[in-house]
Amino acid sequence: MFVPKFKYGTRTSLIRRFLHFDPPKPPAAPKTLDIDWKPIKSNKSLKRDGNKHNTGRGVVFGLLCLTPVVTLGLGFWQLQRLKWKNSLVAECEDRLTYKPLPLPKNFREEDVENFEYRKVLITGRFDYEKELLVGPRLHDDRKGYLLVTPFIRCNRGGRILVERGWISEENVNQAKRRLKHLSMPESTITLECLLKVPPEKGMFHIEHEPGTNMFRYVDLERMCKETNCKPIYAQVVQDFKDHPEWLKDKVSKIDHESSGGKWNLWRWRSQKESDNNDDQSQLETFRAPMVGEAEVPTSQDSSLEFSPLQFVNAGVPIGKVPKVDYTNNHLNYLVTWWGLSLASTVLLLLVLKNKKFVNPSDEKLRHARKYM
Repeated sequence: MFVPKFKYGTRTSLIRRFLHFDPPKPPAAPKTLDIDWKPIKSNKSLKRDGNKHNTGRGVVFGLLCLTPVVTLGLGFWQLQRLKWKNSLVAECEDRLTYKPLPLPKNFREEDVENFEYRKVLITGRFDYEKELLVGPRLHDDRKGYLLVTPFIRCNRGGRILVERGWISEENVNQAKRRLKHLSMPESTITLECLLKVPPEKGMFHIEHEPGTNMFRYVDLERMCKETNCKPIYAQVVQDFKDHPEWLKDKVSKIDHESSGGKWNLWRWRSQKESDNNDDQSQLETFRAPMVGEAEVPTSQDSSLEFSPLQFVNAGVPIGKVPKVDYTNNHLNYLVTWWGLSLASTVLLLLVLKNKKFVNPSDEKLRHARKYM
């Protein structure tokens, strides 16, 4: 815009003082806080960063493709394991229905697996000097242990380990046990047992207490080494019946061979008669009627039965209930693996449908066209 010039002193000088004519200014550039227009210097290569990004996405995409296949294969493997375990459980349950048979004299360790959960009869006597305790274990909310005792078989059948059953913590000491003819029979007896293959050490098992007869789990190899027994493990079947025949003085060939002569045999018989008399008097005392119970006859009748509480209080081990203890969780594993296979397959299809795995440069260009 043209502004006329006037000399000072003219009449328009006063007007110019109040009127100020300046040329119009150009519009200011818009400012934004979202975009930094100043480039930042960097030594990174866009091509190299793009390759790293592609590598990471490729690894994730590859794992996503492998997951359905691997989990599907694991599911079929668990299906085979389920069929095998069901067959094994059915076979062991059939063995429980068979009548007990005498354990062969030359029974080998390799045959235990084929006779597992098979009822057998063993005859011999216990070696109480090398008793072992496994535990602690709970029974009806009471702390106790599994009592494992070496058993010397008759007819030179060797020594095997016999799990007599659960015993309370208060009766671990042999001197506190009552009903000696049941808790600690000294004569030659016949027991009904189940042959068992003890499980191996698990990752959650803790170590045994050194220098004691206490074991945290059934460590067959170490227990047989300490007791000089064959690696054969038997479990006494639960039996609450009285066995008055165990009070009788029966001298087996093993006892006769270890007597060392007629004098020792006579002395052993005299001691046994005294012990049997003590056991009989103790049995009559223990069979006294309790509060709320009917009177138990004191006659030597093998059909009489004790209650589990009487066995626990007297220190008589409570044997094993004849049933199969195998855990069968393969169906749960099967459902888990096939569920993961289905979920990963659906996720893979969604990823392929949405085209998430594309070139990073194409993503940047698409983003620029959309928002810039």
